[in-house]
Amino acid sequence: MGSHTGLKYFTIEDLAGPEEIKIKGSRFIAYLYPVSDISEVNEILADLRKRYHDASHICTAFRFHGHEEDVFRYDDDGEPGGTAGLPIYYGIKGRQYFNILVVVIRYFGGIKLGTGGLAKAYATAARKVLESSKKVLRYVRTKAVVLFPYDFTGEMRQLIHQYSLEVIDQDYRSDGIFMEIFIPVIRMEKIKQILRDKSKGSIELKTPSF
Repeated sequence: MGSHTGLKYFTIEDLAGPEEIKIKGSRFIAYLYPVSDISEVNEILADLRKRYHDASHICTAFRFHGHEEDVFRYDDDGEPGGTAGLPIYYGIKGRQYFNILVVVIRYFGGIKLGTGGLAKAYATAARKVLESSKKVLRYVRTKAVVLFPYDFTGEMRQLIHQYSLEVIDQDYRSDGIFMEIFIPVIRMEKIKQILRDKSKGSIELKTPSF
């Protein structure tokens, strides 16, 4: 299990880097990206491989917040096993970050660093870019749906604004407005109760069952 409560986690808002270190002629260039899924990771890496097509290695690690367990992966990209991707991943874990990708690009300088030196170099580059980032708290969200009459629109808008909910979609129907919303799991029961109270039990917030 990961080091999160299941309801909230730490991540970053914006790209960080490039941060660079030089060791015995080799250059290590580190980037940090906020990511939400594997396809986003793949897009970023495809772009970096084009931009740094002449690099010796492009080593990576990412970590996602999962419902049951953390999802993570790391890649040494041809460096000796355990000397690149794993030290980067440990850096992410040490900061308790989720939904991020760290990439460290190496240009070989002609002098071999040895496995210990390599691991230290990748860890240092990753730490430098991680420390340059701003940590933000995020709440795990889930999708919910609600159907409410047109004359309840004002109360619904107030609730959305008060709790910073994200409206995904809405459909204006003959029987009212059908709305899909992202709601922090930690606030779900409270919002359900508010809706029940305000509508005297006639409006029910529904969530998908896992």
